[in-house]
Amino acid sequence: MSRFAFHYEKLAVKADAHKVFDDPRRLRFRRVRAIVALSMLCLMAWLYLFLNGTFSWQTAWDEITGSWSEQQVLALPATAPVTQTDDIRLASLMPVLPPKPSCEAPSQPFFAAMAGPAAPVVYGHIPSDNDWGQLSLTESCNQLGVLVPDWLRIEATASGAKVSMETEESRAPVMEYLSKSGNAPDLMPKIELDTGEDKAAFISAISSKAIAQRTTAQVIEHLRPLYPQGACLSIPRLETSDLPALQPFFQTLSSGLKAEGMASCIVLSGTSSAWKSKETTALFDKVILKLFLDPWVGTAPSPLAADVWFEETAKSAAEQIGKDKLVVALGNFAVEWTSGKPLPDVLPYAAAMERIADAGTKVRFSAKTSGSLASYRDAEGRSRKIWMQDSASLINQMAILRDLGITNSGIWSLGLEDPGIWTVLRNRNFSTQTLSAELALVKLDNYVNYSGEGALLRLTHRQSPGIRQLNFDTETGRVVGQTYDLLPRPYSLERYGKPAGRKVVLTFDDGPHPVFSEQILDILKETQTPATFFVTGRSVMGAPAILNRMIDEGHEIGAHTFSHPRMDQVSKTRATLEYSMLDKVVAGAAGRQMTLYREPFQRSGGPVTADRVAALEIAWDRGMQVVGMDVVPHDWTGWSGREIADFAIKEVERGAGNVILLHDGGEDRTASVEATRLIISELGALGYEFTTVADLAGSTRASLMPVAEGGYQTFDRVSFSLVAWGQDAIVTLFWFALAIGVIRSLAILLLALLNWRGHRTVSLTNPKVAVIIPAHNEEKVIRSCIQSVRASDYKNIEIIVVDDGSSDNTLNEVFAFSHNQEVRVISQPNQGKWSALNRALLNTSADIVVCIDADTQVEKSAISHMVRHFDNPKIGAVAGKIMAGNKVNLLTRLQALEYTTAQNVERKAFDLINGMLVVPGALGAWRVAALRKTGHFSDETMTEDTDLTIQVNRAGYRIIYEANARGYTEVPERIGQLLKQRLRWSFGMFQSAWKHKKAVFEGRSVGLISIPDMFIFGYLFPLLAPIADLFVALLLYRLVSGGWDDSAASSQDMQYLLAYLTLPALEFLIAAFALARDKDESMWSLLLFPVQRVFYRPILYYSVIRAILRALTGRLFSWGTQKRLGRDYSLATSGT
Repeated sequence: MSRFAFHYEKLAVKADAHKVFDDPRRLRFRRVRAIVALSMLCLMAWLYLFLNGTFSWQTAWDEITGSWSEQQVLALPATAPVTQTDDIRLASLMPVLPPKPSCEAPSQPFFAAMAGPAAPVVYGHIPSDNDWGQLSLTESCNQLGVLVPDWLRIEATASGAKVSMETEESRAPVMEYLSKSGNAPDLMPKIELDTGEDKAAFISAISSKAIAQRTTAQVIEHLRPLYPQGACLSIPRLETSDLPALQPFFQTLSSGLKAEGMASCIVLSGTSSAWKSKETTALFDKVILKLFLDPWVGTAPSPLAADVWFEETAKSAAEQIGKDKLVVALGNFAVEWTSGKPLPDVLPYAAAMERIADAGTKVRFSAKTSGSLASYRDAEGRSRKIWMQDSASLINQMAILRDLGITNSGIWSLGLEDPGIWTVLRNRNFSTQTLSAELALVKLDNYVNYSGEGALLRLTHRQSPGIRQLNFDTETGRVVGQTYDLLPRPYSLERYGKPAGRKVVLTFDDGPHPVFSEQILDILKETQTPATFFVTGRSVMGAPAILNRMIDEGHEIGAHTFSHPRMDQVSKTRATLEYSMLDKVVAGAAGRQMTLYREPFQRSGGPVTADRVAALEIAWDRGMQVVGMDVVPHDWTGWSGREIADFAIKEVERGAGNVILLHDGGEDRTASVEATRLIISELGALGYEFTTVADLAGSTRASLMPVAEGGYQTFDRVSFSLVAWGQDAIVTLFWFALAIGVIRSLAILLLALLNWRGHRTVSLTNPKVAVIIPAHNEEKVIRSCIQSVRASDYKNIEIIVVDDGSSDNTLNEVFAFSHNQEVRVISQPNQGKWSALNRALLNTSADIVVCIDADTQVEKSAISHMVRHFDNPKIGAVAGKIMAGNKVNLLTRLQALEYTTAQNVERKAFDLINGMLVVPGALGAWRVAALRKTGHFSDETMTEDTDLTIQVNRAGYRIIYEANARGYTEVPERIGQLLKQRLRWSFGMFQSAWKHKKAVFEGRSVGLISIPDMFIFGYLFPLLAPIADLFVALLLYRLVSGGWDDSAASSQDMQYLLAYLTLPALEFLIAAFALARDKDESMWSLLLFPVQRVFYRPILYYSVIRAILRALTGRLFSWGTQKRLGRDYSLATSGT
């Protein structure tokens, strides 16, 4: 045959041939467009009817765009009871605030409990008798170096002493703060020594050697699991005369703590002389001296820490105790004396301001005592006087301590303080002008005022901010004047609904549940017990019949939001939707409205922070009655039914309240069902009557659950049924896809392991091989390609380069090898790669052809490794191993990782079952007889190599993979190039699989396994992937929006998330296996897996979706031209 052949006519095409998916008249395109348009129109109409009136579009837009009003910037409630005049005053009085210091940087030394005198340390006492102490931790802005919570107590017993500790639940907020804090404070729990009624006898007993050692051992046993830095001993009403007898116990306790590596401290009152005992203070590492009045029975109204007394006592203490050991505890609270009442009330600053504002009086500041004073008469004519220690007091006391050189101080106690003290501590080095501006706005966010009794809540007045002005002495920097232009007020709520007599109400949250609610309803029906069910919208969608049964059997239903989020952590639009969607689903399912409301994650006894109360305002504004709960067994923590019932009965009996909360939805509520029967039976035996919330509210069931009117109830019922069906379908599809995905991954890995050794053959023949290189505008790469083939160690070859109508210098580059007899050149008009390959096949007498792309460079031994397999007459084709030759950036390295995994695992697996779908055009060997039998390459698909591979397989031949036949190709280096390439591949593979769909019925692996596998995992999975990603995104949204505080929801969501991560985990293992067994790739490539999974994989999915759309609409396209860069792989291809 001639070495140079020029053809001017194109190859003939079969008369009946047509391209797969081709639609020249574009009929399918018009049909698809019409269906999509109609679907979108229907969807928009449905959304309009479904969402009409459920939320404010303007509010939603403002939240999306971040358009907030000035009041919202100031974080003031829009509905706060402030008059227009007050608005003007507030705006005019508010100074321009400088940027606040960040709370991120640590402001306390590490190991603060053991820090030296040069490092100022702030101690914070956390009392156990209020609900606000822990809230101050987050407000402290890293100003606390040591926490002193009231956790341990030593009480007198018949045998001496007993040590007890606060429950894990009580300790949880502090421990959680310590675990999450970037600069966690030291922990030194307070040990309170309760001397009881017989003080002398108890002191004598605990100071005996045996009891002191036993008590110390118990203390240490309780402390060890907490990993504290130490502990602080406190003895209420300690007198100097008690100290000698207590010395042995002090010595034993401090020595025991020291032996455990813990510091010791003692808390003493500055109003007692006990702190002057050097024998006592010498035994402890720190001495916390409370320099404020401890009000007790009979004390007269007076300043809590007058400046003169404070300074003199602090100075004397520093001299006697030592500045390095002394910690001055600064009181920050209020005390109210009432005429005719012996014991004064200790009040939080916020409670004091509420009482003062409610009385309509003013706050006066005493510059001589650094205390604030207010007096008034109550409605009964009694005289009331309030003295306060606030931010102004703290400024002056800190100045005194600074002048005395005392660095360690403490805040006594958290939860009672003026919130401005954290601003004072944070701005110790700032000017008085800046400090005054920072303290001007007073907001009481961590306190809620309550009145009345009962589990129902109503709003008496909203939170309102205050404005204060401070006047400083320019020389000393101390506060000499403080005035409030507006008094701050916290939220004030009224509790009501306390029943007379022995009545209790059973309430259930989170239902209805098709199993557990049904069982509870059976018990209630059997025992003739009424109950109130607070339902969620998503539960109603799944069990509308159960909701109707609740109503039909005489029970009450109330709102519990639609999806159970933390309502204080969601936007106003989301909150409105929670109410509206719940109303719609209940009205559609049962034809009822609900006026009772219980907020998800509501605290027993009611909220204690402003943001939680603000979240309830929407309910009140909608005319709903907020129902709390008094008795809350932890039926979500794994308690048994007996434990739940015992707790509830005990709490009711001790007078904790009348409303019991259980759960009938979410997780497994078998224990709650069991507890329901026990509670009804045993409380009934104790004489309790079960009643309803309507009874507590003084209302009727009909008024609390009126018949729903208006709206589109039938439409809503059908819509929510469809949504519920869709959710179930998505969940089912999720688990089905996960299951088959896991099964496929494991099967692929197993098959790859079984075929790891590959095909070991020894060739005894040397057949003639034609290497065919089709080329179209490949001037930059064709020379290197030919050179790599000529360097092959297989010598019985001819090289046929087919120039497919190139318009560049490709032909001239090929003519550079005109003196080499093994190189032949065929030139033809541009007709495509399939035509170029067929032209060469028609012009060769070789038994074997090796087809490679013009940008491929083969290793020396590649052809030999492939050709040896053709000694077996059943072999129709051999696929080589394609490697990325231009790993020059992240994108090309990601493709290299993809190639490695696909070839070392998937191709190995399908090779074992003779199910390979493609012998790559970049490097593949073919038996010429098999090609002639199947009709050569075809133009019916974009991927002629895939088409021919399946055709040869269906003709009865075996297709195998040879991992030692390596070829290096130039992969796309830019996203745009990759998208074009993968669109062609995806579309062409889809064409080939569709063309050979009848192979499914022929009994071969390629039809039974490979083609269905391609349809499912190559095309269906990319369509489902966005749905799965959206599903997981919604779960993550629930996490950040507060929906995961519910253990039931979070447990289920975690199952979904872990399941979602199962496939990536398996893919990671497969990638690791592929890299570990591939000597050509580095295990370091495994570091790219997260990037490949998160960013690269969606690019491939996008290409698949585009290919499916083109197939549906009949839009075909040509291969086009791939821009080559002409990378040199000679170092790689020189190996054997």
